Amino acid sequence: MNIEEMQTRLHAFLDKLPASGFEAIADGDISELESLAGEADSLGMKSAKQLTANLVQALKARKNGENTDESVQLRITALDFYVQKLQQGTTEDL
Repeated sequence: MNIEEMQTRLHAFLDKLPASGFEAIADGDISELESLAGEADSLGMKSAKQLTANLVQALKARKNGENTDESVQLRITALDFYVQKLQQGTTEDL
């Protein structure tokens, strides 16, 4: 996988997430996101790995009732912003 494929996969993943009700997200979707975090790490995309891992953690906590939809949405927004900047070629590692 290359960086362009990663940004496409991240964008597609974000597009399929619901707007709310994250406690019902499928375990397979969380596994897919964990896989993307690993791929980002192997590509040296530190920010993508961290933002993706943060979203995974928030989604897992939400499924367990330990988090709110607002908290998950904040992490989605951060990852979406990163992906948009990546598509524009203007990202920097945090």
